[in-house]
Amino acid sequence: MGYLKAGRADLLRLGALFRVAATSSRSAVHIPLPPGSRPTALAGGDTPALPTLLAREDTGLRPSDWPDLRRGMRRSSAPLQVTAPAARPPDRPDDVRRRTDRHPARFAEHAGTITITARAELLFWIGDWLTDLGDRVARDPHIHRHGESFLGDMAGFFDPRRTDQPMHALCVVAVEPIFHHARWRSQSAK
Repeated sequence: MGYLKAGRADLLRLGALFRVAATSSRSAVHIPLPPGSRPTALAGGDTPALPTLLAREDTGLRPSDWPDLRRGMRRSSAPLQVTAPAARPPDRPDDVRRRTDRHPARFAEHAGTITITARAELLFWIGDWLTDLGDRVARDPHIHRHGESFLGDMAGFFDPRRTDQPMHALCVVAVEPIFHHARWRSQSAK
């Protein structure tokens, strides 16, 4: 099990990046770690935060391809600006659910990077779901009281039988320390 800990703005951006990844069968989206990322507490220990790579299944990208692609990008790539497709409601009709159940997303970790590949519709769906979670952050009472709140898990998007490292759930925890004034003051004093 893994954890995605993010604030409202990061969840909205991440949702948009999943939708961007869903739009092209010739591109992948790399999400580097923000500067100063700290390890995430996971099961009583410290687990390093990892960058993420998103791609449609039909790109043919394998997790083991990423180190070579990353080296090539450093030499020749230029930043690109794209506009993410608008978010849709995260609910999906039964026929879409059946299609994605037959072809779930794949989650793998290789060379210090999390790679998520899926069919376009499923990447759109994950993006819409993350955007919906981001929209819910401001209304969540636990955020206002404790500075963080469990919002949901991505258990239905991944199939543990289809990955090298079984992934049963990716739990999404919203972290907004500004809502918890004592925590916010202690973080700003550091």
